[in-house]
Amino acid sequence: MMNVDCLIVGAGQAGLTLAVMLNKKKINTLLLEQNQRIGDAWRRRPDNMLLFTSRMMSQLPDFPLPGTPDGYPSKDEIADYLERYAHHHNLNIQTETKIVSVKHQDGLFTLTTEQGEQFSSPCLINATGANQIAITPEIAHHLSDSVQQLTADNYRNPKQFKAGSRIAVIGDGASGRQIAQELSSSMQVTLFCGPPRPLLPNRIMGKDLFWWLSKIRILYADTSSLIGKIMQRRNPLPCRELNNRYLSSLNVQIAKRLVKVKQKTLFDQEGKKYTTDGVIWCVGYKEVTDWLTLPNVSNSQGFICESGNKNGGKTPHPGLFLIGRKWLSSRSSELLLGMNKDAQRVANLVEQYLATHPNVKHKT
Repeated sequence: MMNVDCLIVGAGQAGLTLAVMLNKKKINTLLLEQNQRIGDAWRRRPDNMLLFTSRMMSQLPDFPLPGTPDGYPSKDEIADYLERYAHHHNLNIQTETKIVSVKHQDGLFTLTTEQGEQFSSPCLINATGANQIAITPEIAHHLSDSVQQLTADNYRNPKQFKAGSRIAVIGDGASGRQIAQELSSSMQVTLFCGPPRPLLPNRIMGKDLFWWLSKIRILYADTSSLIGKIMQRRNPLPCRELNNRYLSSLNVQIAKRLVKVKQKTLFDQEGKKYTTDGVIWCVGYKEVTDWLTLPNVSNSQGFICESGNKNGGKTPHPGLFLIGRKWLSSRSSELLLGMNKDAQRVANLVEQYLATHPNVKHKT
């Protein structure tokens, strides 16, 4: 059994940034990643996906992202960037390591992998991220077997469907709108939309929207603050360029919220019917909680932890912390540019906990 001061499950941008912070504090840290390579979660995203934050706003601390600063990076750029970041900092990482159970006894967490390997530490970080598994609603089971169904995380490109197919994209977030646009040139596309929400431009006066949000500090407004609550409630999207009018000009049919399906027919909230050959579910993601087999660490909403700029990432379970969740402390928490702030706070919480823990054995 391998013993370290701190185990981090998940080597995405949150886990990597935190590991660097902990190493600077001389805390012996091991990252456990279930994928074969760092960045594989990004590589599996749609082939033509671009981030909605520019390169200058998509960087980890003290490690520039190559390319035009004002340009928007591809998902493969980010995947390779994270891999280089891990190598640059010589982080201790074990890939192809899927955790299936966690026990906590005598102040130590013991993690068991799918292969039966075990790791032990007094401190455990859940850095598996918020966008772990795409949600497929219960009504999907009422569709005919002849209807091809995909989710936002297994859609790659239009070649997955026969040209000219009638495709329903369910969900009008950034992913849904990007996918609808891409499919429009070769498919008959219908986009089912949820409640109206603001669509913001990617650029204002030539600058990245998130540059402005960072400058006026809205991006870092505390989750519990008035601005933070308004942002969460309104949930604005930085994709005004993909608004309904533009998508309609591409012959994308705009439908209201989906309420019912029957065989190959979809019904929106106004009772209108749409026949489909394929469906792409873009209705959000949920956290995978079954690996963290400890009592009272999750509920129907996902993992339990505090939020906000003071204790965001602290859980009720001693020695267990979380990073990489949406709105952990602010709007920036799910973005690469927000990793530094959250990682510093969680690293301090870990350091404080280990300072009072009898089993700690730091690196020299």
